[in-house]
Amino acid sequence: MRISRSIIICLIVVGFSLTAQSKAPLGESEIKGSKKIEFINRSLRKASDDIIQENTETGKKLAETLSKENSASVDGVKIQRILPGADGKLGADILIISETQSFDHINSIARILASYIEKSFQYKVGNAETLAQYILYYNATHRKDAKFFGKKYTAGVMEVTSPDKLGIDTVYKNWPGKTQIIIPIEGNILKDSGKDVTTDELEKDVNRTVKDKEKDPATKQKMEDEAKKMDKLQTDKIKDEKKVLQDKKDEVSKEGKDLQDKKEALKKQEAEAVASLNELKKDPVKNKAEIDKKTEEVKKIEQEKKQTDEKSQAIEAKKEELSKKEEQLAKKEEARTGTTTSSDGAKKDDTVQKVEAKVEELKTELAQTKEELKKKEEQSDNVVNNKILFMKFIKYDTDGHYSNELWAIDPAKDDALFKSPYNNICSKEFKEIANQGVLVLGYDGEKVETRKHKLVLLDPDKLGVKKTSESADIFWRTPMINREDKIYVIEKVKDKYHVSRFKSDLTFEKRTEEPVEENSELTFFGDKIYVTGKPKEGDKTTIKVFKKEDLSLLKTIAP
Repeated sequence: MRISRSIIICLIVVGFSLTAQSKAPLGESEIKGSKKIEFINRSLRKASDDIIQENTETGKKLAETLSKENSASVDGVKIQRILPGADGKLGADILIISETQSFDHINSIARILASYIEKSFQYKVGNAETLAQYILYYNATHRKDAKFFGKKYTAGVMEVTSPDKLGIDTVYKNWPGKTQIIIPIEGNILKDSGKDVTTDELEKDVNRTVKDKEKDPATKQKMEDEAKKMDKLQTDKIKDEKKVLQDKKDEVSKEGKDLQDKKEALKKQEAEAVASLNELKKDPVKNKAEIDKKTEEVKKIEQEKKQTDEKSQAIEAKKEELSKKEEQLAKKEEARTGTTTSSDGAKKDDTVQKVEAKVEELKTELAQTKEELKKKEEQSDNVVNNKILFMKFIKYDTDGHYSNELWAIDPAKDDALFKSPYNNICSKEFKEIANQGVLVLGYDGEKVETRKHKLVLLDPDKLGVKKTSESADIFWRTPMINREDKIYVIEKVKDKYHVSRFKSDLTFEKRTEEPVEENSELTFFGDKIYVTGKPKEGDKTTIKVFKKEDLSLLKTIAP
């Protein structure tokens, strides 16, 4: 890196032109007490084309290397990535300046940052420059403020940084070996890398600091001008991301349809192959070679079916992630338009929003119902994983308790009959749980009066036990309702009964605080659950209405 032979120390606020080493507004006044913080650069000399090109190439190379690894180093400048935490805290790309590297002017660092952001996160040149200025101001403001960064960033960020090096100093002499610039990052499914600069964090923190603490008139004015650029960047970003989101939704929808078509084709191929194999097995000696070949063909089809199912699950997960992103963008757009003056009003009427939300919810339910009806038309409810399932009554124990067995007929294997190895089934019915298996109600214990009942998830292929709700004691005559990938049942807790909700993999999620009658019927309508108790003779019938989202009691109806 070229350094001026003559050292000129200038008290200067860093400028926003990245093509020249001119006056710049990255300083802040009276941020802490009456101390005035201004960048001290080594030189005021205009940056040469070579230096500008060198800075730009450094940022670009850092981005290219980091796309393949978790860290990158170019000409004494290092970038290390720490991913966002599961706790919701921010991750960071940390730009570190080594002891062997020095810069004449803060604009060199700004150019590296801008080039890196442009390449890594797909921002236009002008927007990348704005973000670089915000990042430098952000890091200068919070220089050595470990408490600030510790509250907002994941533990991994704090583990690889040093409190005495956090952020960037205002004096050029303290940049080499003492700089750890924090670039806040978050997950973003719409970016090629799946990561993005957390522009909301930068905008909110920097704008507040400029408004409340920056007293230098020139710096304040120029930072306010930069804030206008940031506002446009944020607004344009929402518009652009909405377009990308729709493209990705269309792409995922097509992939899902293609996979569904492939599933149907494989299903047909498997049925034909199995039928052919069974025919060959009628004369195993004569057809030995062909049997081996056909058996291998069936195995390949089964393996391909498994891979297709895994891809389908990945597609469903991507759909859910895109749906969350769509909701996030809607909230961001509403927040920004809600704070911007317009001739026709800033926010939609709350009632209109609720009606629109209700319409969307009903549309979703209608689509789900149509899909369910389509499946029912194709095959009966008791067909699971291409096998016909049925309950076989074994014995009546006492007081309405039964012991049953679950059996299956495999039409693809010449109607082969087999029984589930799990024998402690007390429910008269079973439920197919999408992408999980077959749900039944089971029990532990021989004596009826001491039995503990539980949900049991059986493997859809062999009907063996896959998972159980071990910690829960489920009412033995409970309805088992499967809706929206959730399972609702009546659970017994300390001699009282509650409506409980489990995830499709039987992970407990929520139960009502308000108890209900043990023999209750559950009716779902919109965002509510109506629980109708079946009281003993002489008691009054009550209907308790719960909020579906958190199972909180809304009201009690007494007919």
